[in-house]
Amino acid sequence: MNDVYALIRCNGFVLTNKDIDLELCRRIIGNRYRSSREFVFKEDGFTALCYCKHPTPEEYGRVILLNGDIYGSNSADSVCSSHNLHDTLALSDGNYALVCIDMNDDDNDGGVIAFARDPLGSKPFYYEHNGSSVTVASDRRVLNTYLEVEPGALYVFRPGRRGMERIRFSPIEYKPYVADVVSMDDAIKHVRNILSTSLKRRLSGRAGVVVGVSGIDSIILAILSEQILDDVIPVTVCTKGSYDEMNARYIQEITGLSIHTLMLDEQDILNIIDDISTLGIDLDFANAMDVSISCIIYALARFARDNGVDALMLGQLADELFGGYARYLRYASSNSDNNNNSSSSSIHGLDGLNMMLFNDVKRASHDLCRDESIASSMLIDLILPYASAELAAYVVNLPAIFKVDVVKGVRKLLLRKVAESIGVAHEVAYREKKAMQFSTGIFKIVKRIIKTYVQGGEKVEN
Repeated sequence: MNDVYALIRCNGFVLTNKDIDLELCRRIIGNRYRSSREFVFKEDGFTALCYCKHPTPEEYGRVILLNGDIYGSNSADSVCSSHNLHDTLALSDGNYALVCIDMNDDDNDGGVIAFARDPLGSKPFYYEHNGSSVTVASDRRVLNTYLEVEPGALYVFRPGRRGMERIRFSPIEYKPYVADVVSMDDAIKHVRNILSTSLKRRLSGRAGVVVGVSGIDSIILAILSEQILDDVIPVTVCTKGSYDEMNARYIQEITGLSIHTLMLDEQDILNIIDDISTLGIDLDFANAMDVSISCIIYALARFARDNGVDALMLGQLADELFGGYARYLRYASSNSDNNNNSSSSSIHGLDGLNMMLFNDVKRASHDLCRDESIASSMLIDLILPYASAELAAYVVNLPAIFKVDVVKGVRKLLLRKVAESIGVAHEVAYREKKAMQFSTGIFKIVKRIIKTYVQGGEKVEN
């Protein structure tokens, strides 16, 4: 792969060197991306069906299919001219699924297909490999059998051979810092700098963005985004009388953020669930937690689309990185209680917490892909500044005492201190709240809908 590639940006795609039923794929993938441009190309025994947001090249030989973006000095443009794709991706930031197709590779008789996924697995990506054939797709439903593309791995398939090579390039490894090697002040400064860089990369060239605002992680994003873009629209989704309805007013009053409140009732939520059910997303409609979050993402993405904004920013992954879920505090507190509940033993209670956080970061792909599938169905780019490989590689190895203060009962401690460092008032930075599916009041309604329509025998999905 040594010549410049034609870059095709797409929301959904399938590529194969087997016989393929294009009409079936259209019905499956095309329904999710029905507002996109359809693009089909056939080259040296390979067929690809792509759904693109942007115009496609009129001529192509070597091709890169890219769902998402690659940032930094090793951007999508440099990937297109890379002589060493593995090293290029290892030094890159981004949220992407990509396929490189080169049927004219001088070093490989029969050409080469390489495909990869970002280290946090933020885009849905699957493959099927059987001897001399390979199929890769953004939607698993077009595959007879499938495996998930491993986050942070590059796969190389050569049609002239039967095997397939897998090369890992993820920088996210578990190598914890010793507590006295890195200070809290250093961590605050470094996280703020990485997060600012992540935001600048992801907002570069954009006219505007909708920011889903709920807790301190998204408040930080909204404030920092306003330093980069003029058109930043903070939005809180909630139900009437919910905690988040009141919280949005409070945040607006203290921070000065002009927050738009998007109010949903039970009929709105039922309609949203019905719409989501047609998208073919890997979602258990009996799981009230997943369905509640999906409804919030859908409402935010639809708001962005209806207001002419093509990007939605969320604070996803902040909880897994910085210890935001209540179960983390319960785990640490329980271990501290078992060690006589002294201040020093509370530190020992955090011994296993960092590994728990690391494993949750590695498992976050399912939720990220759920949110991506919903947003991209409306041609909305999902921006996830916390889903930065550089940020994750640093934060997962920071001491757990930087993230959870067992004695004071504080979660996301480091992130709250980052918030204060950019000027957020202490009472906002340390304001406790439940997860958004609960604080919005949507979980309660979804649970009632599931009991009525799913467990009661009626089906919500079409």
